[in-house]
Parts: sequence; C-alpha cells; structure tokens
Amino acid sequence: TRKWANVSNVLYQKMLFLMAFAIRVAFVFISYFFFDYMTGQPFEFEAGDAVGYHGEGIWVSGLLKDGKFDEYLEYIGKNYSDMGYPLYLGILYSIVGDGVLIPRIIKALLGAFTCVLVYRIASRNFGEGAGRIAGILAMLVPNLIYYCGLHLKETEMVFLAVMFINLADTLLRAQRLNFKNVLLLCLVGASLFFFRTVLAVCLWASLFVAAFFISSRISGTGKKAGIAVLVLVAGGLIFFSSLGDNVQEYLDGGDKNLTKQMYNYANRAGGKSNKLAQYGSKSVFLPLMLLAPFPTLVDTQQPNAMMMGGAFFTRNVYAFFVFVTIFVMYKRKLWRNHALLLSIVFSYLFVLASSGFAMSERFHLPVVPFLLILASFGITQMNSSNKKYYFPYLLFIAVLVIGWNWFKLAGRA
Repeated sequence: TRKWANVSNVLYQKMLFLMAFAIRVAFVFISYFFFDYMTGQPFEFEAGDAVGYHGEGIWVSGLLKDGKFDEYLEYIGKNYSDMGYPLYLGILYSIVGDGVLIPRIIKALLGAFTCVLVYRIASRNFGEGAGRIAGILAMLVPNLIYYCGLHLKETEMVFLAVMFINLADTLLRAQRLNFKNVLLLCLVGASLFFFRTVLAVCLWASLFVAAFFISSRISGTGKKAGIAVLVLVAGGLIFFSSLGDNVQEYLDGGDKNLTKQMYNYANRAGGKSNKLAQYGSKSVFLPLMLLAPFPTLVDTQQPNAMMMGGAFFTRNVYAFFVFVTIFVMYKRKLWRNHALLLSIVFSYLFVLASSGFAMSERFHLPVVPFLLILASFGITQMNSSNKKYYFPYLLFIAVLVIGWNWFKLAGRA
C-alpha cells in the first residue's frame, strides 16, 4: 500500500489489474498441475459440482453445434437458478473447445477486474486511501484467488455481484440517472438469477433499502424514488415470471432446508458425519456470520477444507476491521451514507445463517469483496484508542478456532 500510495489513479488501477491477473494466472496453472497430480484429473479433491458443470458444458456445446439447444431448455424446465454457469461453459466450449484452462484464464481476467471494481466502490464510499487498501486486499485475499483455479461458478458470480453493486452505487451517487447504467444494472441483476437466486434477491432488495435510507445529501429524493420504482418494476417482472417460482420455493422452504441440511451433516456416510451438527440453528449461526467460517486444523477427511485453513483464518482476522468500521459508522452516524454496502452484507449473511450452508466458505464468497471494502475503511480508522483491542480479539479468535476444531472431533467420537 505504501509503494502504490503516490502513483496516479490511472496507473494504480493498471498496476492493480496486472498484478491481480498475474497472481491468478499463476495459480490457475499451479492448481491445474497440482490437482491433476493428486487426483488424476484437473479438478479439486472429491470434485462434484465442478465435474458436473464441466460435463454439462460439454453437453450444451454439442447441442449448440447440432442445433438441438431446445433439448437443454426442456431439460432445465423451470429450474433456472443454476443454469447460468453450465450454459456459459457450453457457449465457451463451442467456440474454443472443451479444455479447462481457457475458462480458468478468463476467470483470472474477471477476478482481476473484480479487484478494480472493489477499489472503485471503496474509493467512492470511503476515499482514495481506503479504496487503494481495498483493491490490494482483494488482489491478495486467498479465497478470491483460489476459485480462479476451480471449475466452479463462484468467480463469475462474484464478478457479477460486484459489478451490480458498483453500478448501483454509481447510480445512487450520481447527479442524475444514466440510462446506459440503468440498462446495464438490469441486465447484470437479471443474469444473477441464473447463478444464485438468493444472492440476486439480496442484491435487488439491498438497492431498494438503500434508495430509502441513503442520505439525501448523497442522493436526491426524486432519484431515490426513481430507483425504488425501478426495483419494484423489476421485482414485479420477476415475481410474475418463472423466476418468481424459484424465489417462492426458497422462501417456503427456508427453515426446512436448514433443518434438513443439519440432519444430513449429522448422518453422512463414510465417517464424515458429525452428530453435533443436529444442534445447528439460525440463533447459533447468526452471531458468528461476520467471523465465520473457521479453519479446520484436524483430519476430518475433508482435504479441501484443510487446504483452505489459512484462507479461513485470514477471514477471521480481517473481520476485526469490519467491526471497527461498523462502530465508527454508528458513532459518527455515517451508516446512511453507506446503506447499500451494509444492506448487502447483512441481508446475505442473514439468509446464509438461515440456510444449511452457514459455515460453508464457498457460500460466503459473494460477500467477501464487500467485507474487504468495509475492512479497508476500518484499517484507515485504526488509532491508539481502538488498536488496543486487536490482540485481545486475536486471542478470542484463537479460542473460537480451537472450539470449532473440538466440535469437528467431538461429533465424530
């Protein structure tokens, strides 16, 4: 951050993009050969979804070449919430072939541009200094790098989510609504329903909440009303379409899904069950959502989770600076200026705590860029009065990590 502090805005963004891209491309090739050596195929340990997406992409590619795409639409039916990524892969495979490296290099490009968007959102909200810190945090945080080397939808989905918030934040803070940005916002927001319906709903709902609560000094009443109407119209179109059925299905089954998933964790075969998982509930998960997930430091036959232990601990640490930001916003009454960021973070984490994936790092990934933005402001607010809490916080995290690993073992005894 110090080396890049005094370069021009344009040069900083160029350096950020190139460095982020170089790191991600390097990991793409390293992970390709590592997984191929360890598992016999260029996919992660115990790959399920990744192999499924790859196979479905090859199938879609063949249908496109044979002019039989209607078979895929018939296969999907009304289950739109997970068709975006395999459809994207199928189109890409039909152009460049079905090798996995080119899609992952594109992931590196999207991941690098995500870092630039993170910088722009943070600098618009908290100033140039915090923006540059946020861009560098996004460039280096292990989780965002890791998924560039996997054949999963997370990198593309995170890119779309960050682009949506960047466009929404631009609209809220601009002097007047820009038709081009509004159209692009609608297209990006619609595409997210084909990657993860719940995330798309949280993003649109956050924009609606921000339109009401953001300070009038930042966004005029007329423009806020226009954005609220836009969201309501978009919501109406979604509700009366087949996508609305997917949303309603989740709303109807939210609590049942959590109970069912906890039961599955408690009764999995192959020595991977944890009988204590049955006690998992929303009230247990909610207080931990800004801190979670926690690293697995014991052998529970989960090689991917063990390999990502350092990345999990990174999240546990930078969450401290998110708490600093929340405290500063509350004390200085700044929360309305950043209603969009706060809305997406807390709405998505609340939904996640209500699902069966509250401790799944993969499902936390869409909110990571926004947590980094909040953390970057917290870093700039460190002073003698709040830095004294950092070391006690780390001790608290150490206790939580030890407790989490006790839980991982005790449930298997």
